[in-house]
Amino acid sequence: MRTAGFRSTNAAVQSGFAMAAEDLLRLLAKSLHIFGSYADGWGANLFCIDGSVAPDSDIDVTYIMTDASQQIHIHQQVADGQQAGFRRNGCEQIEPAEYEDGHVKAHVRILAPNIAFEESELMPAIDLILAHSCCRYPHIELLEPGYRTCMSDDIMRALREEVLGESPRCHAVSSAPPGLEGSRLRVSTTLLERSVMHNLTSVQGQFFILVKFLIKRVISSRVSGLKTYVGKNLLFYMLDETPAKDWNPDNLLALVQQSLDILVAMMESSDSEDVCMRHFFLRDARVFLKRDHDSKSRIVAAVRQSADNLLSDLKPFTESLPKFSVNVILLSFLSYYILSVELLECSDFSFTKHVSTMNTATELCLSIRSEAPVGSRSGRLTQLLLDVERQIPDTAQVGKAYIRAAALFKMGQLVTPELEGRPSRCVAGLYSVSEDDDNSLTVASAKSLAVDKLVKTRCLGVTAANGQIVDCPKLVNEFGPVVSLIEKHLCGFKVTKQQVLLASASGSRCAKIYLNNASEYNSRSAILASRLRYLDSFRQISAETQTGRLQDAQDERGDKRGGDPDDESQDNSNDNNAQK
Repeated sequence: MRTAGFRSTNAAVQSGFAMAAEDLLRLLAKSLHIFGSYADGWGANLFCIDGSVAPDSDIDVTYIMTDASQQIHIHQQVADGQQAGFRRNGCEQIEPAEYEDGHVKAHVRILAPNIAFEESELMPAIDLILAHSCCRYPHIELLEPGYRTCMSDDIMRALREEVLGESPRCHAVSSAPPGLEGSRLRVSTTLLERSVMHNLTSVQGQFFILVKFLIKRVISSRVSGLKTYVGKNLLFYMLDETPAKDWNPDNLLALVQQSLDILVAMMESSDSEDVCMRHFFLRDARVFLKRDHDSKSRIVAAVRQSADNLLSDLKPFTESLPKFSVNVILLSFLSYYILSVELLECSDFSFTKHVSTMNTATELCLSIRSEAPVGSRSGRLTQLLLDVERQIPDTAQVGKAYIRAAALFKMGQLVTPELEGRPSRCVAGLYSVSEDDDNSLTVASAKSLAVDKLVKTRCLGVTAANGQIVDCPKLVNEFGPVVSLIEKHLCGFKVTKQQVLLASASGSRCAKIYLNNASEYNSRSAILASRLRYLDSFRQISAETQTGRLQDAQDERGDKRGGDPDDESQDNSNDNNAQK
């Protein structure tokens, strides 16, 4: 597992890149955050940690609505049932929301907690999660004075800073227990979870990967019901109860078996057919099974089967691990954008050359993503790499160096600074990781390295201060107008596709070039199709999240029934409006 990159250093570098990417996102909208397995560093890919996101995984992007009218006020529960006073933002003057079982009672028009952006050829799938900010966290038993835990000092320090600090980032998402959909918001502990995941040792991270693999790939192939979050919840209970001396490689399988036994015991302790286990951080809350799940007795039997047959159930996992050392962390989707920007800035690079080169680069990137890792050169990859290097001018050195390094890595070659002809370990969209520095790199240090690399990538125009990205004019000009309109729509303002189209064309240099050369392109509207594709989803979700905007939503539905040219099925109307 270490050879495949399942080490704390690899995880820290991936998390550092994610936090730098979050800085870039927050230049577009301050309410955006990157959460989930990609930002955690563990679990975005179950077969290696190299910065990639598996096809059956995604990147969670959470939009936290911070407007005062959207904030939820909850009080901390105490043992005797009394209410504790609020500490900040004048909350003592506001009637708190009713809290129970990890949820707050609220009138919620949106029933789904997220908007799913499907995986594209060059981008991983993205889940956009809409959330309401909360004034504080509910009661956290783990942080009670006198509570005895085996969690490390670093983990406990990070948890206390998040929960008890001056600016807790607690939020609630639209998710409810069975039968209460639309009337509850679930309090999210994702920032507490991230505090834990960023401080795991290599063995603890490997434990999580094995448990997640068993739940996602093995047990779920036999029965339906367990969510992958169960694996993370089990990790927290094991960290709480297992002394540090027991977290060693020789004990790994025994710890996995112990965690499955705990899962069985928790499922059997509840009489409810829908309840799986108790939430680790919110002990009064329950973690439920999936909707339309198999009987709990069948799920329990499947978990026991895995616990009794660990070696055979984990055989597909061990056989799928790469046979070469995973010594780099890639950032493929950003580096592809870097290449496009660099080519646009080449004064002698024509539109036709740009299209041709990006088509070849796209084909190479798709080959890198889709083909299984190999230990020897692939003729197809080699030829594509030669074609790309021949077409890309030397002035686009960052994108060119990244694509070369990614292709070499895919073919099983050890990527070194010498191979790249660059003295720095931070190389064009990747970070070369030494095998000897396990547990030596924190996420904060890794983020500083990622930010420094982005600043040195001059074509992006990134500026930073104190290890944080503070400006990136090219990114803001390119996507800022569109994101601003979408953000307004999330706050209840009506936005049309025409407005988004015009905002895209006005801010995007790439769009301007393509629009000016429309005779060489099939359709003007197709240029910006990727940006418009999900606008209907934004319109529906944002209208329903605003309790006073029901009439607007009805008007929009009425407009569509009347043949609104905004309807994506009206291809000709879209094309005409794009030209206007």
